[in-house]
Amino acid sequence: MRDWTIENLTPKNIWAVAELQESHYGKVDDTSHAAYLEYLYFQNPAGPVLGYLAWNAAKREAVGGYSLTCVPLKIGTHVESCVLSGNSLTRASHRGQGVYSTLINQAYRHAAENGRLMVYGMPNQNSYPVHLRQGLFQDLGAVPLYLRPLRPSGMVRSYLKSNVLAALARPFNGLFYPRNSPELSFVKLTNDNLNLADQFWDSIKDKYPIMVARDSSRLAWRFLNIPRRKYECWYAMANGAPVAFVIGREMEVAGIRCAMLADLLFLKGHELEAKSLIRKVLNLLWEQGADMAGCMMLSHCAEQLLLRQLGFFRCPKFMEPQPFPLCIHQFREPLESVDVADLKNWFFTMGDYDVV
Repeated sequence: MRDWTIENLTPKNIWAVAELQESHYGKVDDTSHAAYLEYLYFQNPAGPVLGYLAWNAAKREAVGGYSLTCVPLKIGTHVESCVLSGNSLTRASHRGQGVYSTLINQAYRHAAENGRLMVYGMPNQNSYPVHLRQGLFQDLGAVPLYLRPLRPSGMVRSYLKSNVLAALARPFNGLFYPRNSPELSFVKLTNDNLNLADQFWDSIKDKYPIMVARDSSRLAWRFLNIPRRKYECWYAMANGAPVAFVIGREMEVAGIRCAMLADLLFLKGHELEAKSLIRKVLNLLWEQGADMAGCMMLSHCAEQLLLRQLGFFRCPKFMEPQPFPLCIHQFREPLESVDVADLKNWFFTMGDYDVV
């Protein structure tokens, strides 16, 4: 007999989801903190989370949770209301009891009834086969991860756990130091100059057919004011206007301190400013302790070519921390005739997801 019921996720029971996350990932994970989840789910300018938990009343604990975060997705010239799949987990004691499939089907039904266009996500290796087998996701293809050494000695120390080899690698550090271009104009995005975000988004929004909106309200929520995370958000300026945008964060990935570029966009004709801005952000993250840089970017995008010119290389599959398949499930057709199932129509970065 089933010992759990489905409950709507609310600010009052968010603590139960945080406790469930902590039981699996530990306290170090952001999603193990109720304040972080409350902000992520209920202060989103695009709307509150479509979330559910499986509740065991006898033990007063969540045995499963699943959430769909609201996202404004620009398709053609229209902004469609979509949802991002994330933070799904079933307690070990209740796996194999249909908890996950019940939660996800409930959330999908809710999203469809509320007029959402589609759900997108990057399922992990455990949920990926379930999504495909049950027809919950369509795999559009993998988003490549690009890497660049910043401090070889630190990479060697972290990866090989050898101070001796790290010392031998130290002379190579200077070859990879990301030097600045001080003659150009850079402006850090803050809550006091959010007009820059709207100005840049208005000029860049038609560069690719499908893009998550990057207006001021979303950037402030996603990067500037989010608890437990610190992002470097910068624009490069030309003639008084923003022409390139880079967001970075120093974090640990597979035991290595990394400068992860969560977002990267530039206006055509301003490659020089974009390259200089990438170097600046990498330099800032290098100073914070990053030994390697990483950025996810689709290969058909102009930003990918820029990364390669700056020494980034595509990460071999055997080195990837996990695969990164971009998957979707449509509930209805978009307002414009853009093929959302064609990955070449997309611009997608890790900033459009939630891991970085």
